[in-house]
Amino acid sequence: MYSDSDMMEPLEKAKFIIRNNSESGYLDAYNILMRESKKDSAEADYYLGLMYARGQGVPKNYESACSWFEKGFEGGHPGCAYYLGMIYLKGLSVNRDSQKAKEYFLMAAGRGDVRAEYELGLMHFKDEDIPRDLEVSASWMKQAAEHGHVEAQFVLGQYYKTGAGVKEDIPMAVRWLMTAALNGHQGAQVLLGNMYKTGDGVPQNSDEADRWYDMADSNR
Repeated sequence: MYSDSDMMEPLEKAKFIIRNNSESGYLDAYNILMRESKKDSAEADYYLGLMYARGQGVPKNYESACSWFEKGFEGGHPGCAYYLGMIYLKGLSVNRDSQKAKEYFLMAAGRGDVRAEYELGLMHFKDEDIPRDLEVSASWMKQAAEHGHVEAQFVLGQYYKTGAGVKEDIPMAVRWLMTAALNGHQGAQVLLGNMYKTGDGVPQNSDEADRWYDMADSNR
């Protein structure tokens, strides 16, 4: 009996195995990725980094993950820059270094990685080693939100609601909170319920409040 992965090219098969946490295929995926890495595949380097970072088929080892991400980064893979940023942000096998993390996030964001855009927004809001700048934070959150990052949509909605880093704009706040809520963000669903229940910036509407509360309850 054939599985979906049997019909794929080797690299796609390895990626499929890792994305779907198919434990029985980890050894096969690892061998494929090692072969592809020798052909200078930055994509293979990225997935080898993921395997070591997550402990998928190999012992979890952030030092090895970092080495593979660095190799993939040199090959131009944006995801590698993002994960290197996370490694330095959290101090995983390296000394924590917010500035170095920020540099990697900037490079990843420049290559279109929405996760890096969100992390940059977060760093300018609450990182102890980066000066707080709500305008810069809001700018990155807006970019990430427009690119579909659900948590960024929720945060941006709150920024517009409170005037943090942007001009207070309740209709815009409701727009982004609804976008996040309809994308399944429970916090946004609850916040919208609270707003409609109390008439906080929107017309008080118990039915509308209950609709958002019910959506949040079903999302638990």
